[in-house]
Amino acid sequence: MIDTAIGFSLLVSVIITAVVYISGRDKNLNEKQQKEKTNEMIILFVVCFVVVMFGKLCTSSKTSTTLVKQTDMKGGQCPF
Repeated sequence: MIDTAIGFSLLVSVIITAVVYISGRDKNLNEKQQKEKTNEMIILFVVCFVVVMFGKLCTSSKTSTTLVKQTDMKGGQCPF
């Protein structure tokens, strides 16, 4: 799960959002303020998710190669 960009960004976003929520919670909030705080946490989660996923995709250095056996090639043409 951590190897993929989506899994990694999901995990990091949940951790960041939880830390911000726990550190900034206040019990003396009215209903409107609680709704605004919930909306802010959703926005924070989405922004963190997108930023971390984009960063993970940009920094990943995996390269994929395809090996083709010489016997698969006929007449010098590519087997694809």
